[in-house]
Amino acid sequence: MIIRDSSKLELGQASVFGWKPAIHRSLAISSLLLMACPHSASGQTAALKQVAERLEPAKPKAQDVPEDARARMAQWDQEARDTLARMDAPAAATTLPAGISAEEFDERRRDLEQTVLATTRSLKNFSVVEDARKALDASRSNAAAWTGFKQNPPYSLLLIDDLLTERAALSAALGSFTSSLANYQRLLASVLAETKIAEDAVSSALGQLRNAAPAVVAAAKWRLDAARGHSRMLALRAGLIQSLIDSYQDRIATAKIDLALLDRQVKLARTDACFSDEDFSKLSKISAERKQAIRKDLDAVSKKLKAALATRSQAQAALSSLTSTPAATAPPAAAAAESPGLELAKYRLEVAEGRVETMQALTEGLESLQQLENVAIQAYQDRRTLVEAKTPRLRAQALDALVVPRENLWAWVNVVDDELARTAADFGKLEARAAAVSSEDPRFALLNEQRAYTGDKLALLQRLSQAVEAQRQLVKRWILEYTPAPATLSLAARLATFATATWSTAKNLWAFKVMSFDDKVEVDGQTITGKIPVTLGMLLRAAVFFLIAYGLCSLIARRLHRGLVARGHLADAQARTLRNWGMIVVGLFLVIATLGFLHIPLTVFAFFGGALAIGLGFGTQSLIKNFISGIIVLVERKVRVGDIVEVDGIAGTIIEINTRSSVLRGADDVETMIPNSVFLDSRVTNRTLSDTRMRRCLRLGVAYGTPPTQVMDILTAAAGRHGLICSEPPPFAVFENFGESSLLFGLYFWLDLAGPGNALTVASDLRLIIEKHLAEAGFIVPFPQRDVHLATPRPLEVQWLASPPP
Repeated sequence: MIIRDSSKLELGQASVFGWKPAIHRSLAISSLLLMACPHSASGQTAALKQVAERLEPAKPKAQDVPEDARARMAQWDQEARDTLARMDAPAAATTLPAGISAEEFDERRRDLEQTVLATTRSLKNFSVVEDARKALDASRSNAAAWTGFKQNPPYSLLLIDDLLTERAALSAALGSFTSSLANYQRLLASVLAETKIAEDAVSSALGQLRNAAPAVVAAAKWRLDAARGHSRMLALRAGLIQSLIDSYQDRIATAKIDLALLDRQVKLARTDACFSDEDFSKLSKISAERKQAIRKDLDAVSKKLKAALATRSQAQAALSSLTSTPAATAPPAAAAAESPGLELAKYRLEVAEGRVETMQALTEGLESLQQLENVAIQAYQDRRTLVEAKTPRLRAQALDALVVPRENLWAWVNVVDDELARTAADFGKLEARAAAVSSEDPRFALLNEQRAYTGDKLALLQRLSQAVEAQRQLVKRWILEYTPAPATLSLAARLATFATATWSTAKNLWAFKVMSFDDKVEVDGQTITGKIPVTLGMLLRAAVFFLIAYGLCSLIARRLHRGLVARGHLADAQARTLRNWGMIVVGLFLVIATLGFLHIPLTVFAFFGGALAIGLGFGTQSLIKNFISGIIVLVERKVRVGDIVEVDGIAGTIIEINTRSSVLRGADDVETMIPNSVFLDSRVTNRTLSDTRMRRCLRLGVAYGTPPTQVMDILTAAAGRHGLICSEPPPFAVFENFGESSLLFGLYFWLDLAGPGNALTVASDLRLIIEKHLAEAGFIVPFPQRDVHLATPRPLEVQWLASPPP
């Protein structure tokens, strides 16, 4: 119980005051328990009492010096190795105490292996901790001693670039250190919890050994040693993690001190900095040296490429010689024997082709590095222009010039990273294949060759990716550095910046590529096909050109419309219809002319073909049908504007024929929209198709006894007197029938529907005239008359009834 309480107290102190006292006490427990192992069962109780007495005091133990800690680690390492060697002996498993299972044996063996691993790492980590502490002390000394640069101002911008690059790398390292520290701290908490459980297990094993019967003392002692070993392993692991935490804390402190020093140096260098000709000459010299080194690498790769081509030719010849023998002439046994050789020859050719492709890729990568040097020099020239710019406009132009290489470098990084990912995947596949092939396999050497040249390609792509990314970050930093913060600008500067940004955005939108099309150009008798972009600016210009031209044509059409109507050549409705259809034709020609003016071929709109055209066809089927029907109606002229027609039970006058439908105005001035296709699909009655004159009929009856000829003369004279009734053909009257109560006459006359008259008004006028003439002649238009006959088989009975009293 004393040991268990002491362990709890020590762990609680470790969580508050640090880990070292708890770990040292745990290690002391493990050492004392190891010393108690050789004692006999009779003397073990005294040894346990001694252990408990040593664990009981609460006085803190002084921390060991590094030499003592190393010696203790080495001792534990040797003890673990010796115990492990004894357990690996052939008869070790047979000499186990009774009651010890194979699982317990394997678990103890794993603990000993982990102990050896932990002690080895701990011994190596002593120097890491010491180096981190020395680096921290050195950083503090340097930060305290630095007062300025050795060279006199003005300072080179290249110096500032170096300082900023170092600061960026140090900031990234600080983030990595902080993340690692947090991970190790979480891991330490978990290991300390396991250590607490392990110490409780040691205490429990001690209790079991104290109370064990003589027959199970050996097993209890063995389990005590196993629990003690497990506790030591966890204590070593916790100590290792804590030492790593200490080293990372020192590294973080060192990085923060160095960052603060770099900030001071950058701040001082920026107070008086310039980009001199000497700096640019230095950059050019360094770039030339790097290009020279790249050219040497290119020469070496070129030689390897020639050798790879020769090897590929030999592999192709060997494969051809194996496949040239017809399979039919070869015996089955020989064919079966040659099959592995043929497979190996194919694989050798595959490896040779892969080497050739890799050498070509290496050549392209080295050429890309040369190109990157040119990009870097041009970027420095643009930066020098930016530094020397005196006005906001020149500064904005210089910034725009730097934006171009930044975007190009960003695209370059993406391409290289994609290729790097593919190459890494291929290398991983080769590693997996190599793990499954033995060294005696004839493909093993070829597989190693594949791994070698794929590794070379992977290394070059990593080098290229890092170089391009470093240059991109450098250009990006220049742009951010010389882009003024809005809060520090005056109102005029803000307005100028806003205007510049707006103009730049407008130019970018104007140059935005909407689509592209293939264009063929003949140069020196050769047809060259290239892609020509269609930008948003081109489309906007086309739209403006079309709108202006269409507006002018529409103005001309309206003037022609008014002139034709004013001179009486056409009616207003007919002129309006003609103008609408004419503008449709003009619009189509303007679209073609606009595309030709902008050198945009009609093939640009070929994407409307295929499935999209089918979908549009189904969706606009009714619209297209009515449009084509309208064209047919206008061409056939069977139905024209001003015609009086009857269609689908609706009668009226056609006042408009548009692209989709026509407008029919009835006698009650209600306008009805009739789809153009109805004129072709339905039965249409056109009352004015060939002649605008239409025959009408007016019927009346006179009393019996009236002279019919006089009535007919009155009717004919009344029609002749009306000015809106056509004289040709002349009106006429007929005696139609004998009615029930009158003689029935009909007056037939013709009206010109194109004239000003109205059929209803003319009929009303005729009735008034006829009524007057009939009244003057004494003729009567009778009421309906009926004769009533009574059937009287016997006399009718008549009664007089007295009226009721009032």
